Formats: sequence, C-alpha cells, structure tokens
Amino acid sequence: MRKSRILTFLFGLFPGAGQMYLGYMRRGVSLMFTFFLIFALMGLLGLSFLAFLLPVIWFYAFFDTLNLRSMTYEMLPQDSYIFPLDSLAGRQVVDFFRTRHLLGGILLILLGVYILLHTFLLPFFYHTLNINLYPLFESLPTLAISAVIILLGVHMIRSAVPKAIDSDYDSYQEYHSDDQGSTSSSGS
Repeated sequence: MRKSRILTFLFGLFPGAGQMYLGYMRRGVSLMFTFFLIFALMGLLGLSFLAFLLPVIWFYAFFDTLNLRSMTYEMLPQDSYIFPLDSLAGRQVVDFFRTRHLLGGILLILLGVYILLHTFLLPFFYHTLNINLYPLFESLPTLAISAVIILLGVHMIRSAVPKAIDSDYDSYQEYHSDDQGSTSSSGS
C-alpha cells in the first residue's frame, strides 16, 4: 500500500519519523537515536563542536524518506539499522574492545579531561583569577579534529604507497624471446 505523499513529507521533516511511517522501524529508530544522542552530548556535556553532524543526519533522513517513498516494491531494501547493531553479537563486541581498548581508553580520557576543563576549571580561572581561557579552549576541538584528519591522511598515504609499488613489481616480467637469441648469434 502506497503511503500519502503529504504525510511522508511531513514525517520526513523529523529525522527517523519518515522511515518509521514507511515501515522501516529499525532504520528510523537508529536515525532518531543518533540525532538525539548528538543533541544530548551537546547539551549535557557541552560538546558543541558536534553540531555540524545534525544537519548531515537531518538531510540524510529527509532524502532517505523521499527516496524510499519513490521506490517500487521490488526495489525496496530490507529494513536494517543504519549502524549494524544486530551484527555486533556479544563475542564480537568483546573482541572489538579487547583489540582496541588502548584507543578507546585514550579517547575516553581525552573526552573526560575536555568536559572537566570546560565545566569546572575554566569557570574557576575566569571568576577567581580573571584569566579568560575560553577562546583558547573553544578552539581545541577544531584543532584536535584537524590534527586527526591530517594524521589519517598521512597514514593512508604511507600505507598505500608501498602496496602500489609492490604490486607493480609483482606484475613485472622480463621479456625473453627465443628469436632474439638466434638472430644475434646468426648475425655475427
């Protein structure tokens, strides 16, 4: 049964609701959860630098709703989570955190230090010592994200170059012809 175009448009304005209206509950719940999780992180923890993700999620959800509405029944995809939560069964989650516990720990420590500085130490310095570190501190997330992007780019370039060179050498074969050996010896 085809759904109403007007209701699809109206529900599509709210991330995840359009997918739910069209019967894609898992997809809708994951979009809605992600959207409100970012809102919660921004409001409760003061992570305002995550605001750039909100329009990305909103536009994705809106156009995904319109795209699902316009598909024929044969073309419709299966309902699944945007992030494959159902494939992360117990053992896989444990293995993931065992192999990446150092990275996860570092990220959690950095997030905790950022929140601690932002909520307690910066107001303390500003009100008691008249030292305004807010402009410096507000640029730290941008600095960190740009440094991570640069490091990822360098890592990708460094890891891709040797593989490309090795694959060129692996496919290289010298050309040996029996005709060359016979013509050079008979020509003399």
